[in-house]
Amino acid sequence: MRIEQEFFEAYMAIYRPYINRANSVLSTYKLYSSQWLILKDIEKNGTTTSVDVSRRRGIEKPTATKVIKHLLELGLIQSHQGEDRRIKYLTMTEEGKRLYDEVSDKMNQMQQEVLKDFEIDEVQELIASLRRMNL
Repeated sequence: MRIEQEFFEAYMAIYRPYINRANSVLSTYKLYSSQWLILKDIEKNGTTTSVDVSRRRGIEKPTATKVIKHLLELGLIQSHQGEDRRIKYLTMTEEGKRLYDEVSDKMNQMQQEVLKDFEIDEVQELIASLRRMNL
């Protein structure tokens, strides 16, 4: 087997189990990983638009719109009209901030558990290597 194939097989072997573990944590809060990632994006970037979220997350705008609609329905984010009536700005609600802090703690615990057998320099090296990929 070529090294490239071996790399991507190893990556795929951990990706789905990680998402399943994340969804297990998130399901307690009636969230899925796709919703969590968008909520994290809004928390990190502050006031933003759905177009910006979809661009940063690398997802199609209709997909982002569907997830954002669900987050709005849950009351975790809010939308308000900009000066340009075509643009709606998204911000996190107080409930969203509270939930974000709580879920973030749980996700951090889960991630620490997943990486418990690695030294910090090994994790930093993996991060640096993955960021060098041209995707």
